[in-house]
Amino acid sequence: MYCLYRFSLVVVMKIVLIRCGETREGETNVTGCYPPLGLAYLAAELQRLKVDVSIIDAEVLGLGHSALLSHIPAEVDLIGFTATTLAWPSTRHAAERVKATFPNALLIIGGPQVTAFPEDTLRASLFDLGVLGDGEPTLVELVTRMSAGGDIFDVPGCVVRTEDDVQINGCIPWIDDLDTIPFPALELLPMERYRCVMVEEPFVSMITSRGCPYRCDFCSQIYCGGTLRSRSAENIVDEIAHWIERYGAKEIVLFDETFGVKKQVALRVCELIQERGLKIRWNARTRINLLDRELLIAMRRAGCYALHLGIESGTDRVLEMMNKKITTHAIEEAVALARELGFQTHAYFMIGYPGETRGEISETLRFSRRLRLDWASFTITIPSPETPLYKRAVQDGVLRADYWKDHTFGREPKDCIFFTSEACSVTCLQRMKRQAYIRFYMRPGVLVRNVLFFVRRGGVRRVMVAMGLLFREGFR
Repeated sequence: MYCLYRFSLVVVMKIVLIRCGETREGETNVTGCYPPLGLAYLAAELQRLKVDVSIIDAEVLGLGHSALLSHIPAEVDLIGFTATTLAWPSTRHAAERVKATFPNALLIIGGPQVTAFPEDTLRASLFDLGVLGDGEPTLVELVTRMSAGGDIFDVPGCVVRTEDDVQINGCIPWIDDLDTIPFPALELLPMERYRCVMVEEPFVSMITSRGCPYRCDFCSQIYCGGTLRSRSAENIVDEIAHWIERYGAKEIVLFDETFGVKKQVALRVCELIQERGLKIRWNARTRINLLDRELLIAMRRAGCYALHLGIESGTDRVLEMMNKKITTHAIEEAVALARELGFQTHAYFMIGYPGETRGEISETLRFSRRLRLDWASFTITIPSPETPLYKRAVQDGVLRADYWKDHTFGREPKDCIFFTSEACSVTCLQRMKRQAYIRFYMRPGVLVRNVLFFVRRGGVRRVMVAMGLLFREGFR
């Protein structure tokens, strides 16, 4: 392995950042493909340093590992990948091909996978270095040292490969003031290739914060420091105006975990959008308990038309087990208020939560139909790494403690990743998921409304794409 100390005299001239697609059997809600904002933020910081940086989004370009190699310039000094844990197998294999072809380039990895499993990620791969947590300050420090011919062995917030082992340089430099980060360098991405069947095009995705103050047992916040950090309302609206001017954006997709958690910031965003006369549609992801009449009216007046809600279950007992801090009564009231004010509602549900009975799964599916939602997504529960849910799965003997370690090292885990019981097997869970989609979307009123929605958004072509996604989700 080409160890880090051999890079101490390299002057960085060219950097390539890469996202690979996921290749797995599992759960996902695929309504389109969105820009990799994390890489675009990193590229924007590197542009400040006058570095020649490019981004290759292999997912949206449909590049296999061989085709990816042809997109990387011959003279490259640093190649950086990002990976979630579920995208890790594809990323690890791609990195092997890249390392063999570009042996003199520094190969680095960032994203949730390496933040969750820093040492194992490097030991299981050919990466020279991993960037933990917020990548911007660490990558800037790394590139600055490399350009100056300095030592990069002890850059804080990294896991590095030494001559003998792997070591973690602690003290991850989390960014407190998000306004100091430049807007993501979306001009480096093939923006015309990104699609979502449910939004106006051209669209741009954004984040207004990092992290979440809530602690649902199935959700990991390790990759964002476990705290909520928000941008100012002025900075957020400046970015919206920027994308309208630059790309003629018709819609903004907000990917925050919980938009509105800082209510005064959210209200000021809505106020500024109106004050500046910005004509834009937008949709937001948020929590049931944050939705009150004042906030929803302000959002509606500012152009927000759709809400994405993590409801997850239709029974209070399971919601309590999830540590959701909401009730079915609160859900019904919030959805009814949103509908009254003219919002489209898209809710997310999980089935097969540990301890959930077959009857409770059925109640969740009935609940999803009773709420009069516009859209619903259903997934089978997976114990994600570094979550209380995963720790419970290990404690209860559902999964081995080294399940994700095996995944990281490319050893095929033998455990069943779903929570099953005598009353509900894997086959049962998969069948109930299919039933959820069919019974929700094949109701005559819902079917007609959605067909009309897609016809207005893009004609017959978009209807066919939407139907294909529905059957992909419901029948696999």
